[in-house]
Amino acid sequence: MKPSLRHVKINERAAASLRHIVRYRLENKFAFVMRGVPGSRKSTTARFLAGARGVIHAVDDYHTQDSGVFFWDDDKAEEYYEKNYQAFVKSLDAGAGIVVCDCINVTREQYYKYVQAARDRGYTTATVTMAAPTPAQAAAANQHDVTLEQITEMYENWED
Repeated sequence: MKPSLRHVKINERAAASLRHIVRYRLENKFAFVMRGVPGSRKSTTARFLAGARGVIHAVDDYHTQDSGVFFWDDDKAEEYYEKNYQAFVKSLDAGAGIVVCDCINVTREQYYKYVQAARDRGYTTATVTMAAPTPAQAAAANQHDVTLEQITEMYENWED
């Protein structure tokens, strides 16, 4: 006979705790705002936080061509950051259970607008700042050919 949950003995206190956790996750809305230099594993962590029911808004997606090739377009960077923000807000307005912003977010201004938009819509928010690899480690680990010099400049401009 195949085991099922009906065959698992669980005490009432543990069962109540599990029901509470599941209900809390289903009834509450969460927004995560990622921060970190390229190569700090922001996107990996964003996927983990979003899980199966979350929505991720990554500015890198706007720089990825239909063929799947990533190409950073400086001329369109500001436009793409704004599109990413607007898409994030649209997901919040739609009531998505988990919404994640996957951007570098070097300055307070860059990340706080995401936090404020989520809070204004009743989301529990968390800013997730990745552990800072050295510039050399980040340059070696990132998948978008961001140079050591560019990463060093990001650290120089970093605001808490």
